[in-house]
Amino acid sequence: MTGPAPGPRRVRGGWLGRGRGPARIEVRSRIALIAASAVAIAVLLVSASAYLVVRHDLVSGIDSRLGAVAANLESQRLHKGLAAALAELFHPPTTVVPGPVDQVVAADGIVLARTRTALALPSAPADALAAGRQRPSLSSAVVGGTPVRLLVTGFGRGLALEVAEPVAGVDAELGRLAAVLGVTAGAGILLALGLGAAVAGIALAPVRRLTGAAEELAATTDLSRRIPVEGRDELSRLASSVNALLAALQGAQRAQRQLVADASHELRTPLTSLRTNVEILTGRAPMDAQTRRQLVEDVTAQFDGLAHLVGDLIELARLEAPETAERAPVLVALDVVVDDVLTEMRRLHRGVRIEQDLGPAFVRGVPADLERVVANLVDNAAKWSPPNGVVTVHVSDGPVVTLAVSDQGPGIDPADAPHVFDRFFRGTGGHRVPGSGLGLAIVRRIVEVHGGRVVAETGQVGGARLVVRLPPARAAAAGRGPDAPRQRGGPGRFAPSRGRTEKQP
Repeated sequence: MTGPAPGPRRVRGGWLGRGRGPARIEVRSRIALIAASAVAIAVLLVSASAYLVVRHDLVSGIDSRLGAVAANLESQRLHKGLAAALAELFHPPTTVVPGPVDQVVAADGIVLARTRTALALPSAPADALAAGRQRPSLSSAVVGGTPVRLLVTGFGRGLALEVAEPVAGVDAELGRLAAVLGVTAGAGILLALGLGAAVAGIALAPVRRLTGAAEELAATTDLSRRIPVEGRDELSRLASSVNALLAALQGAQRAQRQLVADASHELRTPLTSLRTNVEILTGRAPMDAQTRRQLVEDVTAQFDGLAHLVGDLIELARLEAPETAERAPVLVALDVVVDDVLTEMRRLHRGVRIEQDLGPAFVRGVPADLERVVANLVDNAAKWSPPNGVVTVHVSDGPVVTLAVSDQGPGIDPADAPHVFDRFFRGTGGHRVPGSGLGLAIVRRIVEVHGGRVVAETGQVGGARLVVRLPPARAAAAGRGPDAPRQRGGPGRFAPSRGRTEKQP
């Protein structure tokens, strides 16, 4: 039972791309709005701070003057007496009194003296202080509809002094300051919005080019196209990464097409031969028993060859899958694996002598895949060896673990050496040896998955020498020494590639 087909990936919406609905505005506008919002917050905070600081300074100046007037009158009272201090409050009726106004109030609310001014101060706060029911205070108040700063303090026994100054000038000054700050803040926000849009346009220009190239690539499906890379910033690295991805996809596509083409070519000949033999067997032409038996043997051998070819294709496809490289490796005694495989290979290839020189060596890998490597290498060497020839298998430890398989065949043509491990490659004379040409390609893929490499060399006494080099895994890591008992697997744990031809000439 299969689930519903996956739909398109849901786009995160909202004006910041984090909401539940579809995105409402493009990225450039988002960046401009975010920049303008940040500037607006900064400008508003600075403007509010400036307003509060100026207001505090202006009000503090008024409070200082009120305190100075109160201190002067108190000094007059202490040095010259109360009468002299009260006389300081009286002015001729025609005199205009600038600055603070003041009055002295008794505990019963009677005003003893005050500055002659149109501003009549209330006696309520002062009589309470004179009676001892209230402490000195400095506050803002409204007297006769006029905002003032009012200082109420003691003025001797049973008396209180009120000093006040209108703050209309301060309010007007603050109003003008607020207007200037508001205009400046608005202009700054608009300027930030415009500059944010301009900067976003410049910053996103490479993204637009990258998007255009990706859309053109999606429309044309031409994996050979590349995105221009400019500079060394994050977007340039993104373009380089996309180009690397395109190159990998192009290589995978090319390899896939080559595999299909090679497999089609390799399948065409045996299928044609099979069809011909089957038509002869099913025909009405007279045929003796020996000829019929020979045709049946040919058909059976061809079916076996096809089965091996299909099996190798399936194995190669499995090894090419990404999950192959993700399988957890285990500690493997490579000499034991080789010894087990050689026991089976001696049974399969009785026409050659297989000799071994196996030293203790440990690697980390998948045992079944490593067995396949050994079986394919030995099978390839045995098929190219002359009758009663010698195939030598050598395993040694060191900075790298080495597995070498040598034969006494005709060797490798230097022109064929770079292509020995290619799929379906057949060197000079390769078609005289049965097989599919996939065995060494499987070997190379397994070795690469295990972090090693395989090379083809010429043997010291002629013939071919195929060498696998793998990263070592010390036996001490698993608590096993070279002389410790090592478990052997039973026969038939691997599927040797019988009947395949490999890349020797």
